[in-house]
Parts: sequence; C-alpha cells; structure tokens
Amino acid sequence: MQDYNNAVQLLAQKPEYLKTLQLAVQKEEENLPNKQYLGWQWFDVETHPAKLVRLITSGITKVGFKSNSSTYYLLKNRESVKRAIKRS
Repeated sequence: MQDYNNAVQLLAQKPEYLKTLQLAVQKEEENLPNKQYLGWQWFDVETHPAKLVRLITSGITKVGFKSNSSTYYLLKNRESVKRAIKRS
C-alpha cells in the first residue's frame, strides 16, 4: 500500500514521471519470462539518469544491479505502480 501511495503522490506532484513509469512497467512485463533480467536502464524509460534518483528516494524503484559501466533499475512493486498509473 505504501508503494501505491508513493507512486500516486509522485505522479500528482510530478506528472512528467508518468511516461517513465509506464515504460518501466512495460519493460519489466516484456521480460517476465527472462529469469536473468537485471532491470531497465535510463534510456529504456527515456529519462535522464538524475531523475531516477527521485524514483529511488520516493521508494518506487530500486537498483537491481550496478557495475562500473551501467546501472539497472527495477520497480519495487509493479502492480502498485500500475494501479497508480491508472488513477492518474
């Protein structure tokens, strides 16, 4: 429930994140059968990497994997984000 509230609040304050979250959900759902899926990157969701910090500090995303050359992100609760997107 907290994940849902965080997403709803973020989308109310910053509606520009709607497309980012929609693309993140789409990317994760496309890769559900892939057991080795590490997550999506900033260019997958068409967002500057600095903006992703807001999603992490809001508790909506987490770093799935980090290396010297790349960072992969995952939604903490995809279903909550989907519900928040429908509400916005």
